[in-house]
This record gives sequence, C-alpha cells and structure tokens, in this order.
Amino acid sequence: MDNIEDILKAQKCKIDQIEVPEELEGRLRTALNKDEQYRVRNRAKVYVAAMVMMVTLLLSFNYDVIAFYSKQLLGYDQVMNASLKELSELGRGQPVGKSFIFDNGVSLTVDYVMLDENQLLLFYTVKDPSGHVEENDISSLMSLKAFWGEYDHQNSQGIINEEKTEIKYLASFEPPNPFEKGLTLRFSQILQGTQTPAEISFTLNRNTAMGHTLKETLNETIKVDQAQIKIESILASPTKTVINGSIQNIFELAIEQLSGERLRPTDLTLKLIANGKEVPVQGGGMSTDMKGITFHSDYDPLPSDLEQLQLELVKFGADHDVNRQFKLGRTNDSEKQKLNILGQIVEIDQIKTSQGETRITISSEESLILSRVYLMIDGQKVPLEETIMDNYDKLQDGTIIHTRTLRFLGAGNELELDVQRMTYSKSYDEILEIPIN
Repeated sequence: MDNIEDILKAQKCKIDQIEVPEELEGRLRTALNKDEQYRVRNRAKVYVAAMVMMVTLLLSFNYDVIAFYSKQLLGYDQVMNASLKELSELGRGQPVGKSFIFDNGVSLTVDYVMLDENQLLLFYTVKDPSGHVEENDISSLMSLKAFWGEYDHQNSQGIINEEKTEIKYLASFEPPNPFEKGLTLRFSQILQGTQTPAEISFTLNRNTAMGHTLKETLNETIKVDQAQIKIESILASPTKTVINGSIQNIFELAIEQLSGERLRPTDLTLKLIANGKEVPVQGGGMSTDMKGITFHSDYDPLPSDLEQLQLELVKFGADHDVNRQFKLGRTNDSEKQKLNILGQIVEIDQIKTSQGETRITISSEESLILSRVYLMIDGQKVPLEETIMDNYDKLQDGTIIHTRTLRFLGAGNELELDVQRMTYSKSYDEILEIPIN
C-alpha cells in the first residue's frame, strides 16, 4: 500500500514540472474567439429571420387593409362634400396616377376616378413649381374621349395651396356608356393667349363603378301660370341625386314661337325632401334645344334609411311675351292707376313731364320686371331711356314691393305704355310624393 502511495506522489511531481508551450495558449484563445463569433452570428441570423417572418405575417394578414388605405384620397377634403368623403373613406373608386408635363414645367396628374350612373368624377392635380399655378387655364376646356363617343365636362371646383404651386380639382363628366373602358382625358393649357393641347389615357376599372340607389320614371305634371312643369324621372346614386324634367316639348315651343306668346323660364326652384329633411342642392341647369325646354336639378345622395321622399315646387319664374298697350291717365292726375298684365298688377304711381321728358313711377311685386317696354307718345313709339329711383318696401305679409321710375325722352298728351315682354316669379306650395319602392 505504501509503495502505491509513493508511486502516485512521484507521478504528481512529474506533472507539476510539465510546462505548456507558449503557442498552445494562442491557439486555444483563437479557437474560443471563433466559437463566440459563430454564436453571435447565429443569434443575429435568428433575429433577422424572426423579423422577416413577422413582417411577412403582418403583410399577409393586413394586405386588404393596406390596399384599402392606398385608395383613399389625400388633399381633396375641401372640394368634397360629406357623401364623397364617406365614399373616399370606404375606398370606393379607382386610383389612376398618370401625368402630363407641359414644356413650361406645369403638370396635370389624374389621381383618382369615381363612377356611378349619374356622373364620372375625376380628381386631378395641377402643379406649377414657379408658384403661378392659378395663371394656367386648364380646367375650362376638357372632355373624355372613348371608343364610342366623347363625354363632356360638366363642372369643376378646386382648392389652391398657400404657395400657389398646386391646385386640387374635382371635375364632373357625363358617365361613359357601360361598355366603355379606355378613356382619354383631353385638355389644353391656355397661357398668354396660346393654347397647348394635351392628353392622358387610362383604363377604366368597371369593378370599382357604383350603380344607383333609386331609379324611377315619374311623368308627373305641375301646372303653373302660362305653363306646365313635367317631372319626368329621378335617378339617385352614391354621388348625387338628379331630377329630370321639361317645361315645353319641341312642338309646344314651335307653336308659341309662331303665335308670338313665347315663355322663357328664368327661375325654377325645387326642394327635395327625404325623411322630412331637405336634401342639400348641388346645382342644376336648364336648356332649350331640339328636345324643347328641359331642366335638371342636382342634390346630394339620398340617405340610406330612406322612408319618405317628396319634391316641392317652391318658385317658378319666366320671361313672357305680352305685346299689349295700356292707355295711361293724364299726366297731372294724382290718382294711381292699376294695370293687369298677365294677371300681375303694376301700379302707376305718378306721371311727370319736365324739360321734354316723361317720367313714369311704377310699383309692383319685387320679382316683376318690364323686360321690354316702350312709351307711345301721341302715337309715336319711344324707347326706355333708363330706370331710376329704385326703392323696396316690405309689407306686413312679407311681400316686397319694388318702386322705380321709367324715364322716356319726349312729352305729349296721349300716353300708352307698350309692354312687349315681362318677367316675374311666383311662389308655389305644390308637393309631389315620389315612390321609393
């Protein structure tokens, strides 16, 4: 046993005397450093892979959300009404993003398109880096050219930035036919009297088009003085509601032309009421052509919870052919004379003759205008020289009386007022129920 212990002690002494070579320490340290770097690189690769996986998952789960926000309109808030803003937030419409740059650096970019059965809305931006964007007349001459026809520009509105380098426009066009896809925006830059034409072509995505919410043929008639207003149809869509109608067809127009009793509408006010609330007006128009006298009234879209729809005739005004002479009393008479002209009352307040002139002071309801009038002086027709002394008085019932003086050159004993044309408006309270089923 003692011999074994002596042997182990002797071996320990030999091991304690062994020296490690200097180059071995360096080799071991290098190996350890390489192993640490390998572990760091592996950890970095794991982190990068994890991040890639997270982004991929986010994109895959939220692709529709990202696509939705890319469709929204930016910078057009001030040219859109509440309905269009809601459609924008819902991502309704088609991004386009095509531009044309003129030689002077001014550019027009078609940003977005909305389409329904009533209109095509074009959202576009005009830019001028020089800060004179308002001097470039572009919006006034526009149309959309397609394979089967050309669609007219109806109206535009825009908002300019403070630097005057950019204008955001919202333009309305006639809706293209359902089979049209390829569209070309034709426009021109008018600068210092020089017109430069340009075009931007794009393909219409019919999958983004919107239809109608209400479409009814009405064929209702409202009788007014000397005329009948025909309410023909209503077409409501997500961007607006349009009432179409007529006042005379081409045959009625021709008959009145031949008889010398023409009627020229000047004022038609219609109120659209949905669920007891007035629908805001967007615009409208009236035209005389081969179809006769036609009109359209445009309103905001109808509410989604529509339960009742009414159309109220508020006011109608027109310029009428009269072609009648009215004998006037003596110039010294102080008593007022009343003239009944197409059912409208015109009072002769005073007739004065001075320095070879005749002045006739008349009073009537505010809207009444003798749009073409002469004075027959001893059988001689004298034109109106001027209208002076305008005065307005409000009666207790709210009626406003307009008093003015007609001045004619010349004086005589026999006076006749020759009224050839007269314009007046009349208020109504006619309500039409519109079916919504």
